[in-house]
Amino acid sequence: MLLRELYEANARKVVAVMPGGFHPFHPGHKSLYDWAVKTFGQSNVYVAATNDTKARPFPFEVKKKLAAMAGVPESNFMQVKSPFNAMSYKELIDADTALVFVRSQKDKAEHPLPDQTKKNGEPGYLRTYTGKDLNTADEMGYMAYGPTIDFDFSGMQIKSASELRATWPEMSDEDKLKAAKLMYGNGAPIAVKLLNQALGGSVEEGDVIPFKKSNPANPKLDKDAIDAWNKERNQKMAQDMIKLAPEVVEYYKELKDQNKDTETAIDIIAYDFDIDKYNVKRILQANNIEEVFGFATYNPKRKTVTKKKTVKTEPSVADKLAARRKAAAKGDKNAWKTGFKTDG
Repeated sequence: MLLRELYEANARKVVAVMPGGFHPFHPGHKSLYDWAVKTFGQSNVYVAATNDTKARPFPFEVKKKLAAMAGVPESNFMQVKSPFNAMSYKELIDADTALVFVRSQKDKAEHPLPDQTKKNGEPGYLRTYTGKDLNTADEMGYMAYGPTIDFDFSGMQIKSASELRATWPEMSDEDKLKAAKLMYGNGAPIAVKLLNQALGGSVEEGDVIPFKKSNPANPKLDKDAIDAWNKERNQKMAQDMIKLAPEVVEYYKELKDQNKDTETAIDIIAYDFDIDKYNVKRILQANNIEEVFGFATYNPKRKTVTKKKTVKTEPSVADKLAARRKAAAKGDKNAWKTGFKTDG
């Protein structure tokens, strides 16, 4: 027995945290939240998200609003920088509290993993939750996996936020409202507007268009306005990534101090900051981060080529979703990205 084990104390209470990207919060998330509430009690369950919009379109306040419409108390939806860092929850935890992270069964192979061993032979911080003999958060944390559900969305079975983001722009306004009512109840009209702003769709005059989309949703904008908008968007993305770089580097050092190997550390950083692993690697390898991300500050106009249009039968939304799933199953990393061609 290790000396530290002699001093490990059994916890008298539990704080359960459900971290995630929530781009957007959907019925699959709500189902997992309900399972956590049933398992740990509503007052003990918190949902944690970042305000990072580097690679995803939803800021924290929108995530919080959509989750509240779905039934999560706003008081228990919290903003953090590092969702799986126990220090992010120090205000919730005292000397008698156990910390349990809640994830879906579909994420069971994703980092961070419980029951890992450090290079020095000691067990890692996270252990599998069994519901018995929980130790306090200063000694260890736990990972609990709840059931994964598919949810009905415009007549299709959606499995993830990635599928929802890919499907939304291709839906009719009527189907969007029906789906939003299933997800967000009486808040459906507001939810549709928020989702349209973030994911693309019908945008009313005066609406704010988020910079994360590759093309503005407002078809009334002329070409010069679109070019200017894209340039501003790319500059904003580059500036955000440059600002984020010091935190990424510092977090990487912390993970290495915890004996994490490089790939595991990059996986954790990418998840916690909600950015692509490719950009994490670029930040860590950069001598001059401004030069590395300078590519996004210049966006030349492309030459317009006129091609003769060919008449094609537009596949249904369900067919497009099936095509994306098939591509994802084959390992295509672009399967859930905007602009993926599903018509062959």
